[in-house]
Amino acid sequence: MQNTYIVTGTLTDDHTVTLDEALPLTLTKVRLVVEPIPHKPRRSYQEVISSIRNRQRARDHHPRTREQVDAYLREERDSWGE
Repeated sequence: MQNTYIVTGTLTDDHTVTLDEALPLTLTKVRLVVEPIPHKPRRSYQEVISSIRNRQRARDHHPRTREQVDAYLREERDSWGE
């Protein structure tokens, strides 16, 4: 019985496909069926940040204030000793 492997890859030129993962095969002839995968358009920086902030608000996340961060850094540095 022959094994069938399904992996994704990228067509890098007219004759080359770079696979996303290695196959457990030795050098041999294989059959390749090519099915283009539609890609999602990349989100803009603003869309990503907006999504992160919306999820933070939904879980009632409150980032630390500058004063809290400065106090933390002071404490951390003081603990180093000299």
